[in-house]
Amino acid sequence: MPMNEHIWPEGLWVRPARQENAPCIVLLHGLGASKEDLMPLSEHMDPEKQFRWVIPDAPEQAVTLNAGRKMRAWYDIYGLGQDSEEDAAGMQRMGQRLALLLDHEKADGQPLILGGFSQGGAMSLYLALHQVYPLAAVLALSAYLPLRQKLPRAQKPIPIFWGHGRSDPVLPLQYMEIAQQLLESEGYVLSTHTYPMDHHICADELADARQFLDNILLDNKVTS
Repeated sequence: MPMNEHIWPEGLWVRPARQENAPCIVLLHGLGASKEDLMPLSEHMDPEKQFRWVIPDAPEQAVTLNAGRKMRAWYDIYGLGQDSEEDAAGMQRMGQRLALLLDHEKADGQPLILGGFSQGGAMSLYLALHQVYPLAAVLALSAYLPLRQKLPRAQKPIPIFWGHGRSDPVLPLQYMEIAQQLLESEGYVLSTHTYPMDHHICADELADARQFLDNILLDNKVTS
């Protein structure tokens, strides 16, 4: 389906798949980054163009964590500590906006995968878990679990791939371990992977994520 430019005025990058009605991957960048940071992932994960790729830019807003400076962000961040207050209202507003973009991509009925890096991964988890947006899978790359004290019980378990660096100084590996414990206790299904890196994305992680998606889509074909 042709993209309506009014759906996402901040701008987005689209790489069509080789075939019509292919599964779609929507990726969200990290705090202060842009779509250009994630665009190369499409070639690393999907050189044969079996997926449609959509990567939007977040709007610019003041971010408390960075002394109120304006930057691209999916919502405000007050701190990175485990007990830091979270911008639940900002997540809800952005979730509603992103849902319109996702609705557009699902219009033809193809499987939809949502993922992201760091804050983008957290926003993806919010949409899947709190907003309960129907997705084929979630990719959380060096992310954290937002609003974990309000985590709802799984209604329909969604496959979640979570990759994390073992020496991440921004979002320590413990954040993934806490999230895994909480999510599994509420009935969610996780595939967790750790890598010898800090707050980055590595080639092995992308290869594992692609294998994860191939398995998910194959299972969907078998059971459909």
